[in-house]
Amino acid sequence: MRRAPLPPEHGGTLVLALVMMALLAFAAAQTLRRVGPKLQQAAQTAAWQEARLGAEGGIDVALSELTKNATGPSSGDWNGWKQTKDGKTIPVLAGVLDPVIGLLGLLGISVNVSQPVASQPIFLDNQKVITGSGAASEVDVQLWAIYPTGNPYNRWFRIRSMATCQIAGPSYTVIDKLDGPLRRLSLNKMRPQLKKDDVGEPMSVPPPSASRIVEVLVEPIMSFELAILTDRSLSLGSSGTWNVDSYDSRDPAKSNSDGTYPGRKSPKTQENGNIACNLGRPGDALYGPLIAGNGARVRGVVATNGGDDPNTPDRENVSGSGAIDLARVRNDFYREMKPVNRPTTGIMLPKPLLGLPFEAGSESNPNQYLITGNLGDLRITAPPEGIKGRIVIMVNGNLDVVSGTLTIPENVTAQIYVRGNIDFHSNVINLAPSSSKHPANLQIYGEAANGDRRTLRAFGDAAICAAFYGPEYDVMLTDNVQWYGAIGARSFEMLGGGSGGFHYDEALGTVGLPIGFRIVRYVEDVRE
Repeated sequence: MRRAPLPPEHGGTLVLALVMMALLAFAAAQTLRRVGPKLQQAAQTAAWQEARLGAEGGIDVALSELTKNATGPSSGDWNGWKQTKDGKTIPVLAGVLDPVIGLLGLLGISVNVSQPVASQPIFLDNQKVITGSGAASEVDVQLWAIYPTGNPYNRWFRIRSMATCQIAGPSYTVIDKLDGPLRRLSLNKMRPQLKKDDVGEPMSVPPPSASRIVEVLVEPIMSFELAILTDRSLSLGSSGTWNVDSYDSRDPAKSNSDGTYPGRKSPKTQENGNIACNLGRPGDALYGPLIAGNGARVRGVVATNGGDDPNTPDRENVSGSGAIDLARVRNDFYREMKPVNRPTTGIMLPKPLLGLPFEAGSESNPNQYLITGNLGDLRITAPPEGIKGRIVIMVNGNLDVVSGTLTIPENVTAQIYVRGNIDFHSNVINLAPSSSKHPANLQIYGEAANGDRRTLRAFGDAAICAAFYGPEYDVMLTDNVQWYGAIGARSFEMLGGGSGGFHYDEALGTVGLPIGFRIVRYVEDVRE
């Protein structure tokens, strides 16, 4: 029996289905061809962004190392950092007397140069970075000391950080020819111009990869940049005449002829008595007072860490602000207050016997004294006239000036480190006729107390010419105390005030110990 032939329309349906499948496959191929590079470009962009985060992370690491090793006189370890000497890569040496000066020294730079210079760099090599995408990433960080003069304010540093992040998947030619050079993409091998920043061993991140280079210039944050700085509460004097103002002992136009405070009514008196408080408001009360002004006059900036409602014209962050220029009140301040440590190397002399005076050494080689108990009155023998001297006194107990005074000669800088309480009673400090009368000559540092509360007290008609920095100390002044200098403390409270006041010497902004570093210039190197 012969089978009947299929109708002709059945064969047409099969052909039509094959044609449709071919068209769909072609459309899918076209879509993948157009979308694939864009997806890869998205991956390249993501790696490019990750590289910047990595480079900024390298900057943060260097800043942390600087804060740990280049603030205060204690020795630093520079763990993991390397340097190149005689063509060889070796670890950075430690155990120097002053890490800031020592860093410059181990880099072969004198601290007494007359012109700004830059050292050879030390560096961190191939530091692994964890990225959000999980791609392999490494960072190289270089650190230079620049402007290394004897003035601690001129101990600036340059940090340059390069991060390289791997791009996921196979490499594609970028859609825009300018995209590769602009983003410094290395699709097949590392771009030649990046190799100078790949210090030490070559990075192990394989291409395709994205690299970014960030460079910053940092300057030291000095201990005495502000008239009053507190980490917690700040309460000003409540008498009608109590005020905060400033003068400049370096400039006869802003001080008396001998560099002393010209008086609150003098036209030479300045308006840079800036005060600030790190204390923030609790989460359930964002707006409200953080500094108790108590009607005192502040001739300077008044700054807090929050507290002011931006929707009102008032300044809720400062109470009793009737005598304060509200245009100079701000609420965007915060500064980490790190304790400073005493020197740990060098010869430690005992306390002089029979009440004999302490003897100052030279400015570059100060005499260091260790007082195992308390210290009361202090007299210092100065070097010959015309020679600047320096003395470092470390007190394990209290600094308690029961009677008499602390007398600091005009050509001597005294740095006193105290682990106990400080009490000046109602005495005159560094203001006797034979004293320097300049607060920069008497720098007092309250050391860390392992969480224990420490106090600095004065009362009555005490007159104090000194700069104090102690992040764990509560400063309590009573009655008519006059303070010439600066205070950085856990808290500050002036009870009463009488005819007293607080007078900041602007010369203190460039002396003392660095307590941290801040970025003053940020650039990204985008050269091809």
